[in-house]
Amino acid sequence: MTLGQRIQQIRIGHGLSQEEFAERLDTTRQTVSRWELDQTYPEIGKIVRISRLFSVSTDSILKDGISTFDTEVTPFSCGVYRGSHCEIVETERFALVLFTSVDALRLGAMLYRGYEHKKQLVAICERDQQAKTTRYAYTLDTAAPSSAISNCEELAARLGEAYDAERHRALRRLERFVVDHGNQPLPTVREAGIPKCLTLWRMADSYHARRDGVQFYLCTGRTEYIFSIQPKDDNIYCGASYNRVFDLGIFGGGQFFRIRNFRENREPWCRFHCNFSYEPTEIRIPTEECELGKCLETSRGLMWCVKRYTDDEIVLQGCGEDEYIYRRTDRRDERFSAID
Repeated sequence: MTLGQRIQQIRIGHGLSQEEFAERLDTTRQTVSRWELDQTYPEIGKIVRISRLFSVSTDSILKDGISTFDTEVTPFSCGVYRGSHCEIVETERFALVLFTSVDALRLGAMLYRGYEHKKQLVAICERDQQAKTTRYAYTLDTAAPSSAISNCEELAARLGEAYDAERHRALRRLERFVVDHGNQPLPTVREAGIPKCLTLWRMADSYHARRDGVQFYLCTGRTEYIFSIQPKDDNIYCGASYNRVFDLGIFGGGQFFRIRNFRENREPWCRFHCNFSYEPTEIRIPTEECELGKCLETSRGLMWCVKRYTDDEIVLQGCGEDEYIYRRTDRRDERFSAID
């Protein structure tokens, strides 16, 4: 781990933006950004100040192989883990837990944010199939769970809970991937072509939490996860799918988790299901059925085809009137590289 990455680890571990971190050190956000990118290095006085402000030793900042927070830690790795009643995807900054009760009458999703093993619950959604209710809660600030947006006091009280870093140990690992800290620009369509760009642009995660809604997206390259809550109209969508890129778009190889709630749930796409036993061994994409600019329900699954594109943007025709837009320059919290 580089000096810049260790400084970033300290900042994120304390739930601070670059601007907030800079204010505490009497410097600028741009300077902190350059430190984290290893473009420049902080003077010794700043390292001492980081040490004092955040209760870490100067050795743990400067030397490789020493944990910033703990004297003994379990090595962290990103991955997807599955059991009979839950699936967990862990990255350096997030953990998403999808779960169902044994009787399948309750299913839900929990999103944790922080750094490596130190994460806190920032959003939760639960669907009760018997009561036909969908409850949710999320916070605008990990440091202040009281800033909750929710329709359920019980769930709101859980915000800020610590993530159980041991939870995945009893589960089967499905995927491994790593965070790409290289910060190299993503390729344009002209440089790499549509399929490669759709793959690389999507292998990332992004998180936004505002009063009008929370949105989390994560794609490992093999599996795609969405956690979205918009309080207006109770517009909730938590889903996990096996989607595959092909020459002219993306093919839906199967959705194994779905909470789709909207207003009175009168629309046919407002559905709730979970099947953690589903794992496609081989997905054959029926490219012969592809039609540019269309969303097609093929003999093997949904196909979202290219509608238009530029060097920096690819637009697929989504379901109904939706467009699925992927941009090379979209904000990403983390970028990934698959290793198996």
